[in-house]
Amino acid sequence: MSVHLLIAEPFQEGPAATSTADALRRLGPAVQLELHHEVRVAAAALRARHADLAVLDCRLGDDLWSLLQRAGEGATPAIVIGEAGDDAFALRAFRAGAAAWVERGPALADELSIATREQLQWLRRIKAGAPPIERAESIDSLGRYSRHVIENMNSAVLVLDRDAKVSYANPTAERVLGAGSGELTRRDIRDWFPGAAPGELLPLLTLEEGTRFRGVETVLTRADGTLIPTGISCAPIVDASGVREGAVAIFQDLTEIKQLQRQVLQTEKMASIGQLAAGVAHEINNPMGFIHANLSQLTEYLDDLQKVWAHVEGLRAAAGRERLDDQEVRDAASALDASIQAVDANFLMQDFGTAIRESLEGSERIRAIVTDLRAFSHQDTAERSLCDVNRALDSTAHIVWTMMKHSVVLTKQYAELAPVVCFPMQLKQVFMNLLVNAYQAIEEQAAREELRGEIRLRTELQGDEVLITVSDNGAGIPKATLDRIFDPFFTTKEVGVGTGLGLSTSFNLIRNHGGTLRVESDPGRGTSFEVRLPLGDPDELL
Repeated sequence: MSVHLLIAEPFQEGPAATSTADALRRLGPAVQLELHHEVRVAAAALRARHADLAVLDCRLGDDLWSLLQRAGEGATPAIVIGEAGDDAFALRAFRAGAAAWVERGPALADELSIATREQLQWLRRIKAGAPPIERAESIDSLGRYSRHVIENMNSAVLVLDRDAKVSYANPTAERVLGAGSGELTRRDIRDWFPGAAPGELLPLLTLEEGTRFRGVETVLTRADGTLIPTGISCAPIVDASGVREGAVAIFQDLTEIKQLQRQVLQTEKMASIGQLAAGVAHEINNPMGFIHANLSQLTEYLDDLQKVWAHVEGLRAAAGRERLDDQEVRDAASALDASIQAVDANFLMQDFGTAIRESLEGSERIRAIVTDLRAFSHQDTAERSLCDVNRALDSTAHIVWTMMKHSVVLTKQYAELAPVVCFPMQLKQVFMNLLVNAYQAIEEQAAREELRGEIRLRTELQGDEVLITVSDNGAGIPKATLDRIFDPFFTTKEVGVGTGLGLSTSFNLIRNHGGTLRVESDPGRGTSFEVRLPLGDPDELL
């Protein structure tokens, strides 16, 4: 029996352009393929019922839902190809009438072939005149398959009624929320967001306004008080007349992911400190050198002062006798004066004080460097706090300055700023990455031409945002790679110089703060990074 398959997907170039069609050609010569890149043409073909089965790509965007509707109107089964791990999209596709869901990935060809064969077997039974009861059984089988997918998916699923009460929870939701089987039914969604304002509860916004959310990070609270970081997606459940009957909330426990993120961040911090090690060692070695020299000199001075002190003791003994001997006192005083002249006690005392002050200054420099390093390498807490951005930027610049002070001029222009609600250690990590990159760009340019390196730091307040700018006059970034600099593990540096995680980590940290990280670069003339951070509401910390 010949079957007609319709493929609707966006136009692509390269190997990915033929992957879907190639997978379906495995089914043999009896399968006729009809490939469409234009939604309008694909919709017309579905409306005319030319196809026995439709294969629709989720990258069609909102047009996917109209094609699913057309397929349903023509009783054409539809297989949807979606992104791996997008459980919320898969559930929505099933609710919109998809017969099967296949994840895009290395096994796409095999899984698509299997899903297509299953649908074709069902079609052959229908065309062979199978009784209606068998078709109903197939539909029931599909329903059981969908339920199996939902109950075994790694994401937690809560189905809410109009009153925000749980009408269904899959086993993953029960595990994440610390409940037994069936214990979540009829629970109010507000139970896991104690103290939150109605406008902050995403499921309520979905129920009341029909707003959709996808992958928004929030925090759930278990009954035992445990806080669970989650990524939540919400979509309304709408009946045939368009009335909202409830909502479905799909969320994932991000606890392990957050821990891994903190580990990666800490590793990146230590890598940055490793790059600065030589400069820091040199910076500490200088004050340690003159502290050691001063201590050696003070040891000699102490020997001389002990000689003077011995004559002081002689004078005290002569002057303290019951029968004072004027000649003995004069001799002791003369010996003391000769000793003072011999060691040049006036200079010795003056230089003694100078050596102590220099040593104190040197030890203070070492203490400041160690304090900055300890503060920078300290692992961040899981809670936000108020941060002085100028101070955070300045302390980070002090650390990097040990590496670049002999070849770079550092210019600072700080405006008066209000404290920012943020994760201070994460902010310092961003500043460190930007400053080290700026220095390395200057070193790269200096290798080509004589260059007076300059790094400019500027902060300013713009409305309810803080703008931090780190600019340099280094090598700049080629336009061909400018769009990729925030990609993980992408680097233009030599092996052992860069991990490719610095800018990627910085971009994600700033985005998690609700801010933005932008770059402008002129190859051969320099680069400027702009960090924008919202001030935040200090009352949220109470």
